[in-house]
Amino acid sequence: MIRSLLIAVLLFSLGGNAIGQNLGSIQRGQRGYSPPAPDRPAGEPAPPDVFLLSQERANLYQELIGIDDFQKEVLKSFLQEYYSKTSAIAFDVNLKFDEKQKGINAEKKTLEKNLLSVFSQEQTDAIISEEEFGAKSKELKKEKKKEKKRKRKKEKNNG
Repeated sequence: MIRSLLIAVLLFSLGGNAIGQNLGSIQRGQRGYSPPAPDRPAGEPAPPDVFLLSQERANLYQELIGIDDFQKEVLKSFLQEYYSKTSAIAFDVNLKFDEKQKGINAEKKTLEKNLLSVFSQEQTDAIISEEEFGAKSKELKKEKKKEKKRKRKKEKNNG
């Protein structure tokens, strides 16, 4: 009798354990195991989209120095040429840092010469300084951000 009782308790505990883990109805992929992500090499950064960059900058310079649409299109073509050459120089793995700097400086001088053929000296200086330092574009972004915050706050208070 003790033997049959011991066997019954043992079978009942083993059966309860299997039911508690619910091993029969859970499929293999749903048990909580996920394989580690495959290792990928970091790779090189992609060069910027020259057309998009030149268009954004031309719009910025139109607001900044007040040029008309024709001058904007001319400026956009100059900038597109400048950005394509400088990105080709910057992303060339065969050139050393000093050679890259010399090439980029030569392209800046070419851009300045091209700009002087269409724009005044003051406008050209504004464009070149903005290309080098980018202070005005940062200020405009901050102003736009503040304006958005004010607009949201005003809508929140009214609505």
